[in-house]
Formats: sequence, C-alpha cells, structure tokens
Amino acid sequence: MRDLISLSAFPKSGVTYLGFLMFHCLFGDVADIGDLEKTYVIDIHAWPALRFAAPEGRRIIKSHFPFAPGRPGVRRTAKAVYLIRHPVDVMMSAWDYRRFLNPGMTGADGDGNPTDGTTFRHFVHRWLATGGEEFEVAGSWLRHVRSWMDQSEIPVHLVTYTDLVDHPSRELAAILRFLDLPVPAERQAMAVERSGMAAMAALEAEEVRNRRTGVFYRPELARSYEGGRRFVNKGHRDCYATLLTGEERALADRIFGTELSTYFPGAGAAAG
Repeated sequence: MRDLISLSAFPKSGVTYLGFLMFHCLFGDVADIGDLEKTYVIDIHAWPALRFAAPEGRRIIKSHFPFAPGRPGVRRTAKAVYLIRHPVDVMMSAWDYRRFLNPGMTGADGDGNPTDGTTFRHFVHRWLATGGEEFEVAGSWLRHVRSWMDQSEIPVHLVTYTDLVDHPSRELAAILRFLDLPVPAERQAMAVERSGMAAMAALEAEEVRNRRTGVFYRPELARSYEGGRRFVNKGHRDCYATLLTGEERALADRIFGTELSTYFPGAGAAAG
C-alpha cells in the first residue's frame, strides 16, 4: 500500500524548513510544534514506527534515504518531493553540523574559515573527491540525487533550496498542487510566515532556554547548546564562488559537473 508522502533530501539540504511549511499548512491549528517530526511530518530515521497523530489524514515523512525499494518507507511512498541544494553549500552546512555535534572543535582549525587551518581544507577535498560523502545514512550527494532523479517508480516533484527560500509562496503552492492538497491561500501565507529562518531560530532558542526536547533540542546535545552552537545556522549560499580555491573549483566541476549544469545553471561548471 502506497500511503506516504515523502519529503526527501540529502542531509543539510533544508528539508526541516520544508517540513515546517507542510506542518503549518496542514496541522498547525491543533498540533504542538514540538511534535512536528514525531507525529506529523515524521522523521523516519528518529521515529521509524511512523505513529501519525492523524492516521486518517495525510501521512508525511521526512527522509534522508536514497531511493531503493528496500529502504524504509520507500515501498509505501506514493509521491515524493525532492529538495535539492547546491553540493558545495550542503558541504558548508555539513561542516557546521560536524562542529555542532563536536563542541570541542575550536580555534583556527575549527572555525570553518578556509584561510585558518588544514582541517577545513582536508574536509573540502574529501567532500569534493567523494562526490559528497559525510552521512552514512544517505551515501554520497551524487548517488543520492541520481537515485531519486533517475527512478520512475515514484512520482517526484523537484524543488531547489534557493527557490524554496527565495520564493516560498510560489514553491509551496506548486508542491501542494503536485500532492493534490487543497490549502487556502491565506493558510499558505500563514505557513510561510511561521516557517522562516527567524521563526525556526526562535523555536530553537525557546527549546534551549527551557531545556525542552522538541524539534531541535535534545539532552544529548546540551554541551553544544551550552557552548552557543545552534542547529538553525547560516543558510550558506554561493559557497562554490566564495569559499573554494581555483583547484577545488576544478575538482568540483569534474565530479559534480553534470548535476551542476542540470540543476544549478549559472553556478559551478555551468557558469564556465
């Protein structure tokens, strides 16, 4: 039985933001935002039993799995929204997330500035050379994208991170049409207002202040939060142009060139 809608993305591509938009469109009036990924737009990695708060309603999951029939949730997925983000911007968010999980990374070699140490540059080279390997659950960025975009078993709606952030109303409306979910325009506007970076950061700050487990805060992350680090971060953009060296850009073009030209015209190899 195909009864799931999957919000699918490689990690650090912005799918939490997409989950917020869907939550506020479909559940916001009667739901606790703290349960967003537990019972409404369920994070299949954290809550694989998929116990939906409204089992008779739309069943939406958030997934970082690549497409494969044997992966959890895939055989039950009727439609998927695939969120894609420039691989070098994903790389920078992955770097921030690595530091978030490892609060001991401090000083010149851990601040993410490409001029201040070798640790970051080694990270960059490995990311580029492997096609974006950092998260075991997802495989490489390249394989993840190709797995979803090359399959024909599940209908997929593609949206880029930059389009979703820059034109949330337009992109949300297109997603809802694809999913056959009639949502009044005023409710869509409310969802956009309640789901932006500032709103997510405010929710994270509230959870941290109250040490309340929710969308972001977990007790096991207390040390990171006490050190001032946050999950909701910078929303990196244009990192290909601003952070890579010439040699690294050449490597990125060689490894990611086909995808850069296809999904990010005007960036990376497509701009050359």
